[in-house]
Amino acid sequence: MVEQHPEVDAIFCGSDQIARGVLETLRDLGRDVPHAISVIGFDNWDAIAAHSRPRLTSIDMNLERLGAVAGRHLFAAIDGGDPPTSEQYPGRVVMRDSTAPVG
Repeated sequence: MVEQHPEVDAIFCGSDQIARGVLETLRDLGRDVPHAISVIGFDNWDAIAAHSRPRLTSIDMNLERLGAVAGRHLFAAIDGGDPPTSEQYPGRVVMRDSTAPVG
């Protein structure tokens, strides 16, 4: 994509694992992250790879909490409880080294 569209200045990835692959490819292509192109992941699992460079900016959806809530709803449903209502849990952007402000 970045070879065909060199004007691209940011890539949002559906997971941190995919974002890591994008970072490696950009490095191989000689693209400067984050100054020429920013990369952001989604799930904040790359947080455990603190030694990786650049450290990846990511969306943290607090997946452990979401999993725990989903598990409680599942067990309640199995036990004949009321169906769960719709719930919203905010995510947060965890800024690290793979993104830079525009300008």
